[in-house]
Amino acid sequence: MNNACITLVAALAFGLAGSAARAGEQQGVRCPSGFSALISHGNKKLVCRKVIPYQRDAICPPAYNLVNGGAALDQCVLTATVPVPGPLPDRRVRDQTAPTALPIVTTPWQKVVSELRQEANPNGLDKFVATVHEFTFPEGRPIPPYVGDASLGVSCPEGFDGDKVHNDRGIRCDKHDGSPRSADCDGIVGWEWKRDFAGAEDRCRNFVTGATGPTKPEGMTKVQHDHERASSDVGWVLDKNAGARDTWQRKVYKFPIN
Repeated sequence: MNNACITLVAALAFGLAGSAARAGEQQGVRCPSGFSALISHGNKKLVCRKVIPYQRDAICPPAYNLVNGGAALDQCVLTATVPVPGPLPDRRVRDQTAPTALPIVTTPWQKVVSELRQEANPNGLDKFVATVHEFTFPEGRPIPPYVGDASLGVSCPEGFDGDKVHNDRGIRCDKHDGSPRSADCDGIVGWEWKRDFAGAEDRCRNFVTGATGPTKPEGMTKVQHDHERASSDVGWVLDKNAGARDTWQRKVYKFPIN
């Protein structure tokens, strides 16, 4: 085999490991923009939540005037005087204010987490406030779509570990598949395995051309290895063992479920 052929074989069989695709299950899922990621249970559960301040002005029922209470709560005063028996003067009937809106109405994806309460506003109308949490399912799993109660979040399937991804805005689920395999090279003429050739990493080297490439797991070809690493649900992790043979660990990935 001449040098040109050897070089071509090297280019086909020993592509750089970093060129492998990363998508789908390996990417995991993440919360959409505007939602916070609540990650728990060993990074195995993800809830996407948005906190919505709910606020309405205070008003009075018909026939009542609103009296600003300053630092105290506003009150409603009946516009007409009410006769009071005896020598005492007439008085105005006072009552509590009410919010300008009907009771809080939320969508199926929102939950009220605090009761509606009146807060004094010295410079204007009092406010009736509450806190509403809105939930949504994470992005990233196209089929099948998530359905149900988004406030319960999504979790890794049984037996899978969880990792934070997307700058801690999401999770992915993975587990080891089988035992580690020793690093070796394809049985192509001219190629040999070299221990700690690139620092602590073993490499495959062509002793004719001097070209080098990454190793692959024992028991499969480099083409098979690259094909699996380019898939969305399988990955291989290299464990560099300085002074000993490197090993490859196969990992499988699944989308979180709900």
